[in-house]
Amino acid sequence: MQSHWCVNQNTYDKVQDSLPMITKFNASLGTDKLAKTPVNKIIKKIHPDIYKVPLFRRQFCKMLVDEIKHMDFKTNDSEDTLRQIPEVILHEKLPDLYRNMWYIVQTVLNPIFFSLWQRHCANIGTIQLANYNLKDKSQGAFHHDDSSDITVVVPLNTGEYKGGGTEFHNYGKIDPLPTGHALMFPSFHMMHKGLPVESGDRYLLVFWLYDRSRVEYLHQNGLP
Repeated sequence: MQSHWCVNQNTYDKVQDSLPMITKFNASLGTDKLAKTPVNKIIKKIHPDIYKVPLFRRQFCKMLVDEIKHMDFKTNDSEDTLRQIPEVILHEKLPDLYRNMWYIVQTVLNPIFFSLWQRHCANIGTIQLANYNLKDKSQGAFHHDDSSDITVVVPLNTGEYKGGGTEFHNYGKIDPLPTGHALMFPSFHMMHKGLPVESGDRYLLVFWLYDRSRVEYLHQNGLP
């Protein structure tokens, strides 16, 4: 995959500039000095622990929507009815796209997480496409993303539907971000829901990510 046509170029450049400091920290598992990484310059805080960053180019998002809008989005019957959203799971239906997004998680998103929270979170619970619309599902219900530590939500077609956005418990409503801009938050303690779509189809690319080493440590030590 070529990053220059997929990832927002300014974000990609800032991440690359940030890697030497992150690599130095990883090599020693600690350091006496830890300066801000350059990628911080493009990350914007919306609320405490809720951030946005330009992630994908608009051309990529448009190309993706053109390819998926005729796909069969289905709800996950194993989920609570209030939380079911019509979705397409990438590793099941679009394995090539899944591999590309795996690359983005490892080389772009994870350095951003380190810059924000000084933690790695590069293991994938799931990556999915979601579709909010009046016919199938116009909004979500308040929930945690139980299978992830960090959730990343990327709108793919802002401006082509009415309504939408995200609401966080205790923080209120956030309007839809521009196409390709990522909304990032620690999902285990951020109760949130999708806001109603009044017309059209709201397409999202959603990453549920976690830190496998932390999960393994807790399991090995019998901790919850």
